[in-house]
Amino acid sequence: MKDRIVKTLLSVFGSAMVLLSGCAVDNQHIAKLPLFEARSDRIPNLDPPPERKKLIREKGAKGASASEEEREILVAQLVLEYQTSPDPNMRREAVDALAKIPHPRRDRFLQEILQDSNPFVRLSALESLSKTYSGAPEDLRALLINRMKTDPDKDVRLAAVRILGDVTQSDKTKNGVSDRRLEVAELGNLLHDKVPAIRYAAMQSLHKITGLDYGDEINRWLQYMRYINGEVPDLPAERTFREKLPTITLPMFK
Repeated sequence: MKDRIVKTLLSVFGSAMVLLSGCAVDNQHIAKLPLFEARSDRIPNLDPPPERKKLIREKGAKGASASEEEREILVAQLVLEYQTSPDPNMRREAVDALAKIPHPRRDRFLQEILQDSNPFVRLSALESLSKTYSGAPEDLRALLINRMKTDPDKDVRLAAVRILGDVTQSDKTKNGVSDRRLEVAELGNLLHDKVPAIRYAAMQSLHKITGLDYGDEINRWLQYMRYINGEVPDLPAERTFREKLPTITLPMFK
Protein backbone atom coordinates (compact mmCIF):
# COMPACT_ATOMS: atom_id res chain seq x y z
CA MET A 1 0.00 0.00 0.00
CA LYS A 2 2.79 2.37 0.95
CA ASP A 3 4.66 1.54 -2.24
CA ARG A 4 1.58 2.35 -4.31
CA ILE A 5 1.21 5.72 -2.59
CA VAL A 6 4.87 6.54 -3.10
CA LYS A 7 4.68 5.61 -6.78
CA THR A 8 1.59 7.79 -7.20
CA LEU A 9 3.28 10.78 -5.54
CA LEU A 10 6.39 10.33 -7.66
CA SER A 11 4.26 10.17 -10.79
CA VAL A 12 2.42 13.39 -9.89
CA PHE A 13 5.69 15.12 -9.01
CA GLY A 14 7.24 14.04 -12.32
CA SER A 15 4.25 15.36 -14.32
CA ALA A 16 4.43 18.67 -12.50
CA MET A 17 8.11 19.05 -13.28
CA VAL A 18 7.47 18.39 -16.97
CA LEU A 19 4.74 21.03 -17.07
CA LEU A 20 6.90 23.56 -15.28
CA SER A 21 9.81 22.96 -17.57
CA GLY A 22 7.53 23.43 -20.58
CA CYS A 23 6.22 26.71 -19.20
CA ALA A 24 9.75 27.88 -18.61
CA VAL A 25 10.66 27.17 -22.19
CA ASP A 26 7.57 28.99 -23.44
CA ASN A 27 8.27 31.94 -21.16
CA GLN A 28 11.83 32.14 -22.39
CA HIS A 29 10.56 32.04 -25.95
CA ILE A 30 8.05 34.80 -25.29
CA ALA A 31 10.71 36.91 -23.58
CA LYS A 32 12.78 36.89 -26.75
CA LEU A 33 9.94 38.27 -28.92
CA PRO A 34 10.28 41.93 -29.96
CA LEU A 35 8.20 44.43 -28.01
CA PHE A 36 5.09 45.93 -29.66
CA GLU A 37 5.78 49.34 -31.15
CA ALA A 38 3.38 52.15 -30.35
CA ARG A 39 1.72 53.41 -33.52
CA SER A 40 -0.32 56.57 -34.11
CA ASP A 41 -3.98 56.12 -34.98
CA ARG A 42 -3.86 59.17 -37.27
CA ILE A 43 -4.39 58.60 -40.95
CA PRO A 44 -1.96 60.60 -43.12
CA ASN A 45 -3.48 63.83 -44.46
CA LEU A 46 -6.65 63.32 -42.41
CA ASP A 47 -7.19 65.10 -39.11
CA PRO A 48 -9.27 63.29 -36.48
CA PRO A 49 -12.70 64.90 -35.78
CA PRO A 50 -11.74 66.88 -32.63
CA GLU A 51 -8.86 68.56 -34.45
CA ARG A 52 -10.93 69.16 -37.57
CA LYS A 53 -13.68 70.74 -35.47
CA LYS A 54 -11.12 73.02 -33.86
CA LEU A 55 -9.72 74.06 -37.25
CA ILE A 56 -13.19 74.75 -38.64
CA ARG A 57 -14.16 76.86 -35.64
CA GLU A 58 -10.91 78.81 -35.84
CA LYS A 59 -11.67 79.66 -39.47
CA GLY A 60 -15.08 81.01 -38.49
CA ALA A 61 -13.66 83.07 -35.65
CA LYS A 62 -10.85 84.41 -37.84
CA GLY A 63 -13.18 85.24 -40.71
CA ALA A 64 -15.35 87.52 -38.58
CA SER A 65 -12.61 90.19 -38.60
CA ALA A 66 -10.45 89.12 -41.56
CA SER A 67 -9.73 91.15 -44.66
CA GLU A 68 -11.83 90.72 -47.79
CA GLU A 69 -9.22 88.52 -49.47
CA GLU A 70 -8.84 86.34 -46.38
CA ARG A 71 -12.60 85.97 -46.05
CA GLU A 72 -12.79 84.81 -49.66
CA ILE A 73 -10.26 82.06 -48.95
CA LEU A 74 -11.84 81.02 -45.66
CA VAL A 75 -15.33 80.83 -47.16
CA ALA A 76 -14.03 78.72 -50.05
CA GLN A 77 -12.34 76.36 -47.57
CA LEU A 78 -15.49 76.03 -45.46
CA VAL A 79 -17.71 75.41 -48.48
CA LEU A 80 -15.28 72.72 -49.63
CA GLU A 81 -15.28 71.22 -46.14
CA TYR A 82 -19.07 71.06 -46.23
CA GLN A 83 -19.23 69.61 -49.74
CA THR A 84 -16.67 66.87 -49.13
CA SER A 85 -17.47 65.74 -45.58
CA PRO A 86 -19.61 62.62 -45.19
CA ASP A 87 -20.02 63.36 -41.48
CA PRO A 88 -23.09 65.53 -40.70
CA ASN A 89 -21.40 66.81 -37.53
CA MET A 90 -18.53 68.20 -39.60
CA ARG A 91 -21.01 69.74 -42.03
CA ARG A 92 -22.80 71.43 -39.13
CA GLU A 93 -19.50 72.82 -37.90
CA ALA A 94 -18.82 74.18 -41.38
CA VAL A 95 -22.28 75.80 -41.48
CA ASP A 96 -21.83 77.46 -38.08
CA ALA A 97 -18.39 78.76 -39.04
CA LEU A 98 -19.61 80.00 -42.42
CA ALA A 99 -22.42 81.96 -40.77
CA LYS A 100 -19.85 84.01 -38.80
CA ILE A 101 -18.06 85.33 -41.89
CA PRO A 102 -19.46 88.39 -43.69
CA HIS A 103 -19.56 87.44 -47.36
CA PRO A 104 -21.80 88.46 -50.27
CA ARG A 105 -22.60 84.83 -51.17
CA ARG A 106 -23.02 83.54 -47.64
CA ASP A 107 -26.83 83.64 -47.72
CA ARG A 108 -26.90 81.75 -51.03
CA PHE A 109 -24.62 79.07 -49.64
CA LEU A 110 -26.78 78.69 -46.53
CA GLN A 111 -29.96 78.47 -48.61
CA GLU A 112 -28.44 75.69 -50.71
CA ILE A 113 -27.54 73.84 -47.51
CA LEU A 114 -31.26 73.76 -46.64
CA GLN A 115 -31.43 70.88 -49.12
CA ASP A 116 -28.97 68.77 -47.08
CA SER A 117 -30.05 65.18 -46.44
CA ASN A 118 -29.49 65.51 -42.68
CA PRO A 119 -32.18 67.41 -40.70
CA PHE A 120 -29.72 68.71 -38.11
CA VAL A 121 -27.58 70.28 -40.81
CA ARG A 122 -30.68 71.90 -42.31
CA LEU A 123 -31.65 73.12 -38.85
CA SER A 124 -28.24 74.77 -38.38
CA ALA A 125 -28.50 76.45 -41.78
CA LEU A 126 -32.02 77.70 -41.04
CA GLU A 127 -31.07 79.16 -37.65
CA SER A 128 -27.95 80.76 -39.16
CA LEU A 129 -30.01 82.37 -41.91
CA SER A 130 -32.45 83.82 -39.38
CA LYS A 131 -29.55 85.58 -37.63
CA THR A 132 -27.44 86.71 -40.58
CA TYR A 133 -29.86 87.17 -43.51
CA SER A 134 -29.02 90.37 -45.36
CA GLY A 135 -31.69 90.23 -48.07
CA ALA A 136 -35.24 91.58 -48.08
CA PRO A 137 -37.27 90.67 -44.96
CA GLU A 138 -40.13 89.35 -47.09
CA ASP A 139 -37.73 86.93 -48.79
CA LEU A 140 -36.67 85.53 -45.42
CA ARG A 141 -40.30 85.15 -44.36
CA ALA A 142 -41.10 83.36 -47.62
CA LEU A 143 -38.16 81.04 -47.03
CA LEU A 144 -39.36 80.24 -43.51
CA ILE A 145 -42.90 79.59 -44.72
CA ASN A 146 -41.55 77.21 -47.35
CA ARG A 147 -39.55 75.28 -44.74
CA MET A 148 -42.42 75.00 -42.27
CA LYS A 149 -44.69 73.68 -45.02
CA THR A 150 -42.40 71.36 -46.95
CA ASP A 151 -39.52 70.12 -44.80
CA PRO A 152 -39.85 66.38 -44.10
CA ASP A 153 -38.49 66.72 -40.55
CA LYS A 154 -40.77 68.00 -37.79
CA ASP A 155 -37.95 69.65 -35.83
CA VAL A 156 -36.94 71.76 -38.84
CA ARG A 157 -40.58 72.72 -39.41
CA LEU A 158 -40.94 73.56 -35.73
CA ALA A 159 -37.89 75.83 -35.86
CA ALA A 160 -39.23 77.58 -38.96
CA VAL A 161 -42.56 78.27 -37.21
CA ARG A 162 -40.81 79.64 -34.15
CA ILE A 163 -38.39 81.81 -36.13
CA LEU A 164 -41.21 83.19 -38.29
CA GLY A 165 -42.88 84.51 -35.15
CA ASP A 166 -39.61 86.08 -33.99
CA VAL A 167 -38.67 87.85 -37.24
CA THR A 168 -42.13 88.98 -38.38
CA GLN A 169 -43.10 92.48 -37.33
CA SER A 170 -46.74 93.52 -37.44
CA ASP A 171 -48.92 96.55 -36.86
CA LYS A 172 -52.22 95.24 -35.53
CA THR A 173 -55.26 97.18 -36.71
CA LYS A 174 -58.11 98.14 -34.44
CA ASN A 175 -60.34 95.33 -35.61
CA GLY A 176 -57.75 92.71 -34.65
CA VAL A 177 -56.66 91.86 -38.18
CA SER A 178 -52.89 91.78 -38.63
CA ASP A 179 -51.30 93.43 -41.63
CA ARG A 180 -49.20 90.27 -42.06
CA ARG A 181 -52.05 88.38 -43.65
CA LEU A 182 -49.88 85.85 -45.48
CA GLU A 183 -47.92 84.82 -42.39
CA VAL A 184 -51.08 84.68 -40.28
CA ALA A 185 -52.88 82.57 -42.88
CA GLU A 186 -50.02 80.09 -43.16
CA LEU A 187 -49.70 79.79 -39.38
CA GLY A 188 -53.46 79.39 -39.14
CA ASN A 189 -53.26 76.39 -41.46
CA LEU A 190 -50.83 74.78 -39.03
CA LEU A 191 -53.45 74.84 -36.29
CA HIS A 192 -54.69 71.65 -37.95
CA ASP A 193 -51.24 70.06 -38.15
CA LYS A 194 -50.96 66.47 -36.95
CA VAL A 195 -47.90 67.30 -34.79
CA PRO A 196 -49.00 68.79 -31.44
CA ALA A 197 -45.73 70.70 -30.96
CA ILE A 198 -46.19 72.46 -34.30
CA ARG A 199 -49.77 73.42 -33.41
CA TYR A 200 -48.53 74.88 -30.14
CA ALA A 201 -45.66 76.75 -31.85
CA ALA A 202 -48.12 78.14 -34.41
CA MET A 203 -50.22 79.60 -31.59
CA GLN A 204 -47.15 81.17 -30.00
CA SER A 205 -46.08 82.75 -33.28
CA LEU A 206 -49.60 84.00 -33.99
CA HIS A 207 -49.54 85.67 -30.59
CA LYS A 208 -46.26 87.44 -31.44
CA ILE A 209 -47.46 88.59 -34.85
CA THR A 210 -51.01 89.68 -33.96
CA GLY A 211 -50.47 90.80 -30.39
CA LEU A 212 -53.63 88.94 -29.40
CA ASP A 213 -53.56 86.76 -26.30
CA TYR A 214 -55.52 83.55 -26.61
CA GLY A 215 -52.85 81.51 -24.86
CA ASP A 216 -52.75 77.91 -25.98
CA GLU A 217 -56.51 77.66 -26.37
CA ILE A 218 -56.65 76.40 -29.91
CA ASN A 219 -60.40 76.86 -30.24
CA ARG A 220 -60.02 80.62 -29.77
CA TRP A 221 -57.28 80.75 -32.39
CA LEU A 222 -59.44 78.77 -34.79
CA GLN A 223 -62.26 81.21 -34.09
CA TYR A 224 -59.87 84.08 -34.81
CA MET A 225 -58.94 82.53 -38.16
CA ARG A 226 -62.62 82.20 -39.04
CA TYR A 227 -63.07 85.85 -38.10
CA ILE A 228 -60.31 87.19 -40.34
CA ASN A 229 -61.60 84.99 -43.15
CA GLY A 230 -65.00 86.63 -42.78
CA GLU A 231 -66.74 83.43 -41.67
CA VAL A 232 -67.91 84.76 -38.28
CA PRO A 233 -68.84 88.33 -37.30
CA ASP A 234 -67.12 88.64 -33.93
CA LEU A 235 -63.50 88.65 -32.83
CA PRO A 236 -62.92 86.19 -29.96
CA ALA A 237 -62.38 87.79 -26.57
CA GLU A 238 -58.81 87.69 -25.30
CA ARG A 239 -57.96 85.97 -22.05
CA THR A 240 -58.87 87.80 -18.88
CA PHE A 241 -56.41 88.34 -16.06
CA ARG A 242 -58.10 85.57 -14.11
CA GLU A 243 -57.69 83.17 -17.02
CA LYS A 244 -53.98 83.92 -17.21
CA LEU A 245 -53.41 82.89 -13.60
CA PRO A 246 -51.86 79.42 -13.28
CA THR A 247 -54.19 76.72 -12.05
CA ILE A 248 -52.86 74.85 -9.02
CA THR A 249 -54.71 71.77 -7.87
CA LEU A 250 -53.83 70.44 -4.44
CA PRO A 251 -53.65 66.63 -4.14
CA MET A 252 -56.42 66.45 -1.52
CA PHE A 253 -58.85 68.28 -3.87
CA LYS A 254 -58.29 66.07 -6.92
